Amino acid sequence: MFEGLVRQLILGYLGRYIKDIQKEQLKITLWNEEVLLEDVELILEAFDYLQLPFALKQGRVGKLSIKIPWKKLGWDPVIISLEDVLVCASQRDDKEWRMDEVERREFAGKKAKLAAAELAKLSRRVCDSQAGNSFTSYITAKVVYFIG
Repeated sequence: MFEGLVRQLILGYLGRYIKDIQKEQLKITLWNEEVLLEDVELILEAFDYLQLPFALKQGRVGKLSIKIPWKKLGWDPVIISLEDVLVCASQRDDKEWRMDEVERREFAGKKAKLAAAELAKLSRRVCDSQAGNSFTSYITAKVVYFIG
């Protein structure tokens, strides 16, 4: 049950940045305090809201590891590690700085903020549905806080 909750939170958050996450790619080992995601492709538009002067053309991550110290969550840091990262980017053309393109990227930023709010709402809903289980509520809130 707890692993399913962690899986739902991780997929909800990382799904904004990683394309088509498959269950086989995501490994959760609660006792080792690790969430592992291997061989994933980045969503190219996911970073448009940052208004960077370059555009992603391709992006892959060989290994994404999240160390979550369950027993000391709130005192010890959550550590996110990336290995074998491949990013191909190019300078944005002048036409990409036209008003309609800027507005599109601003809209992408608003969508990202909305997705973060929805994830927080989902975590509250999951916690509310498990009323009385204060440990689960606490862990959920901490994971969302530290990853978000």
